Amino acid sequence: MENISTGLKWVIGIIVTILIIAAGVSIYLVINNYFIRAQEQTLAQTQMINQAEFNSYDNKDVSGQDVINAAMRYKGRPQFSIKIYTGENKTGFYAENTYDVNYKDLSSGVVDLNDKGSEASKTVSQMLDIKNDDCNVNTLGRFHAQVYRDKNQEVRLIVFRQP
Repeated sequence: MENISTGLKWVIGIIVTILIIAAGVSIYLVINNYFIRAQEQTLAQTQMINQAEFNSYDNKDVSGQDVINAAMRYKGRPQFSIKIYTGENKTGFYAENTYDVNYKDLSSGVVDLNDKGSEASKTVSQMLDIKNDDCNVNTLGRFHAQVYRDKNQEVRLIVFRQP
């Protein structure tokens, strides 16, 4: 009788242990789904915030000072270019970039990351030099800004055109 009692205690202990483990696994799976969903939402919001900084340039008219500010602001951004067309320079030039990346603007509005221009970049001080007609950006002038994205919808290029 004592052996049956001991055996039942063992069986009951094993069943309780299995139930506790099963409950723990089910709780983990439910919580893990919430964490995955929260992580996806956080990533989506982060991408939305990162892309929102370019909304002020997307198909908008901006001042020459905004062009200079953009050139300074995004100088250190990897895989990013700014191309500027002034009234004097219809072929355009690139703003200096720390990473020496000059993406070409495509008519489709999409940038191919493998299609990099080899043109020399201009510094902000060169753009502000009124004696340099080749790349002078009039801070009081008006420019039309166009944002170009890659196939992953990441902004890679801003083109400023002066009419």
